[in-house]
Amino acid sequence: MPRHFGRLTAAIAALVLAACSTSTTNSNGRLEGTAWRAESIEGRPALGAQQQSTLRFFDRQLAGGSLGCNAYSTTYFADAAGLRFGEIAPTRKMCPAPAMDQEALFSAALRATSSSRVDEKGALVLLDAEGRPRVRLVPMTP
Repeated sequence: MPRHFGRLTAAIAALVLAACSTSTTNSNGRLEGTAWRAESIEGRPALGAQQQSTLRFFDRQLAGGSLGCNAYSTTYFADAAGLRFGEIAPTRKMCPAPAMDQEALFSAALRATSSSRVDEKGALVLLDAEGRPRVRLVPMTP
């Protein structure tokens, strides 16, 4: 078998993987302009429709959404070193205890995020410095 065949196969495999990994990002292959809903936080199912924790990536490295009850904004940094979030600035509304508990977990997970990956089902998984999954987010439909 010719030596260049191996390189060609590797290049095709890289293109296929890149196409799969960018399916949940915007047309530029970046997080900017995408929106996600937490499916699980710290291994627990997220609360239902009225208390969803969400994450939207806006332009200029700004992000925000709902922690579960309160809206929030933050900055984000996505580069070769991983994915990190800045200070989280939430509104200060009091909510039922389950929603406040979820907010605390989601906020802590965002603060602990140091990288991310897209899993085999297209979910965005936020990972901490040890590589442990903290949050699994699924794409939000428009």
